This record gives sequence, structure tokens and C-alpha cells, in this order.
Amino acid sequence: MLSLIDRSVGHSRTVLATLVFILIAGSLAYRDIPRESQPDINIPIIYVTVTHDGISPEDSERLIIRPLEQE
Repeated sequence: MLSLIDRSVGHSRTVLATLVFILIAGSLAYRDIPRESQPDINIPIIYVTVTHDGISPEDSERLIIRPLEQE
């Protein structure tokens, strides 16, 4: 392992050229990846808001929310 590090330090231009090549190849590959601006993603979550003035949160949960969840 030490010999690999010693060779890398001794051939720093080759290591830097390889690094630049990998960065350029990666940026070109990233540019060519197909992507959509508005992909179709199914999210299995429903958000329901129920409001009723003049009722406590506990009563709201017991009288409104739990019966809605059971339907």
C-alpha cells in the first residue's frame, strides 16, 4: 500500500491528469442522464384538514377525526 502512495506522489502529473479526466467524464455523463421536469411520483399519503370552531382538540379527535379515519 505504501508503494502505491509513493508512486502517486512521484507521478503527481499523471494523478492530476487522471483526476481531471474522471471529473470531465463524470460531468458529461451527468449531463446526458435523462430527467423530467415533472416526474410522475405516486405518494400514498392523503392529508385531510377538518376545522370546527368552538370545540376542544380532544373533542375534535373523538367526535370528528376518529370516525373519519374508520371510514
